[in-house]
Amino acid sequence: MSPRSAAPLTLEFILLGLVSKKPAHGYELQQELRSLQSLSQVWHIGQPQLYALIDKLERQGLLTGELQPGEGRPDRKVLSLTPTGRQMFDAWLSTPVEHPRDMRQEFLAKLFFARQAGFATELIVWQREVCQKWLGGLNHKFEMLTPDQMDERLVFQLRILQVRALLEWLDQAAVWVGNDVNEEHPQR
Repeated sequence: MSPRSAAPLTLEFILLGLVSKKPAHGYELQQELRSLQSLSQVWHIGQPQLYALIDKLERQGLLTGELQPGEGRPDRKVLSLTPTGRQMFDAWLSTPVEHPRDMRQEFLAKLFFARQAGFATELIVWQREVCQKWLGGLNHKFEMLTPDQMDERLVFQLRILQVRALLEWLDQAAVWVGNDVNEEHPQR
């Protein structure tokens, strides 16, 4: 295995995003994750896993913790983003997902934070461009199949229809966030 550290997972970016809004201790993060219905529909994290991820993010230099004395209770470590953590979170947030399978969890997490940051429509437009490329590639591969490759044709038809559904959902999501994907948007 490579000695370099693995890139953070979506759940780790969610934690960075929550801490980016305001510094918090682990229990506050746990409660916020539970209270956010949009995120809790796709993610569930137990307290031991949460604290393990917090430790990992601190070791990677993405979070820093400051002990605050507890009045009548144990001290708490209040977490905040490091400049590196902020940079990684911002880069992740402004990048479309690379695979259709990442739409359900990673893209929805990005969309949650992009809405708060005021650029949900731009993220949707960027993701739509990527989806169009997926669709073009799938259509091209489908056209190369021969009629006797029925199993492959069935697989590609399913994937094509899935990406079309994603495009339709992205169009509707743009309307839901109060914008139209056909309007002018800044380039990344």
